[in-house]
Amino acid sequence: MIQYEVCLNQGNEALQTGKSITANEILLNCDEKALAREIHHQNSLIPEDVAASVLGYFGKAAAQLMAMGFAIQFKNGQDVLMRIYPDLHLNGGNINLARAKELDPEVTDLTMENAGELATKVGVNVKVRCETEVKFTELLEKEGYSVERKGVKEVAYIAKKGSDGGDTGDNPSGNQGNGGNSQPIEP
Repeated sequence: MIQYEVCLNQGNEALQTGKSITANEILLNCDEKALAREIHHQNSLIPEDVAASVLGYFGKAAAQLMAMGFAIQFKNGQDVLMRIYPDLHLNGGNINLARAKELDPEVTDLTMENAGELATKVGVNVKVRCETEVKFTELLEKEGYSVERKGVKEVAYIAKKGSDGGDTGDNPSGNQGNGGNSQPIEP
């Protein structure tokens, strides 16, 4: 059962949004031991301790492969469910003509000849990204699930930050996409 909470959001000045109603999941975290138990349940030939050991090495192994330029794919049969990969961006964001002129006053246009050098000047940063594919949602639907509303709450109006950098409003709650509404559990 997937639990959720209905939120009556009073609005967000910075996003220029008014009142809205959202549903936010209330998730429980599972650790690698719990996932290992489920793997063993799916295939009894894989002992729980072996599955847990493999899962324990996943992060390091994935990072080493990503450092070599690979995307890590999780599959169900031939269907890709999820990809974890190194995501690259220029430091400070994209380079437009104004920024290019700050980097090199002699630049008058963005060209094939200067694009590489300008990118090298600012440098590239790498962050790990994870994307799920529609096949993962389809698998979840196939497994079957139900949802249960656990409550309704009000989220206060969020004002823009003041000139001193402090909030001029408050945000006591709400799902910000960072797992803040998650609690650990061992299924």
